[in-house]
Amino acid sequence: MVWPMPAIPPPELEVLARMMKGTVRAGKVDCQAHHQTCQSAGIKAYPSVRFYPHLGTTRRDQGGEHINSRDATVIADILRQRLQQLALQGKSSKPKDEL
Repeated sequence: MVWPMPAIPPPELEVLARMMKGTVRAGKVDCQAHHQTCQSAGIKAYPSVRFYPHLGTTRRDQGGEHINSRDATVIADILRQRLQQLALQGKSSKPKDEL
């Protein structure tokens, strides 16, 4: 999870980072200082929250998934749902043992 921002993140996003600590990695990007990074990720508004799931590959999806909320509890719920979906997908793609 990453949120682009001018200089100081809104307090709600700091709360979100604490809520999700140990579950997802959170980071922030200063879009004024790193304009090209934010532009390539499609960031058009500040603050923005994007979810980049780790899919076991070294290649990263530059777009991520935009989370359309600024409420820490809502964003945390969405992230937990996405993580649960990814876990279920991982289980269903594993080969099943046969006798």
